[in-house]
Amino acid sequence: MKETIRKILMEYAKTETIDPKSNLTTDLDLSSLEIAEMVCSIEDELDIEIPEKVLVSIKTVGDIYDYVDAL
Repeated sequence: MKETIRKILMEYAKTETIDPKSNLTTDLDLSSLEIAEMVCSIEDELDIEIPEKVLVSIKTVGDIYDYVDAL
């Protein structure tokens, strides 16, 4: 699961280094549109749904991992 998410993140990230502490906007330089597209890709790939109220609280790669792990 984490590897799938990481591969999707690599498609959008503007860096080669991604770790759980990476901030989506400051470290990976993702725009809000790119984050929304990335989340849609994760949802499609993993056949899950990330509610908007959760999405607004996601700031780091680790936040994504934690949410998906909790499902």
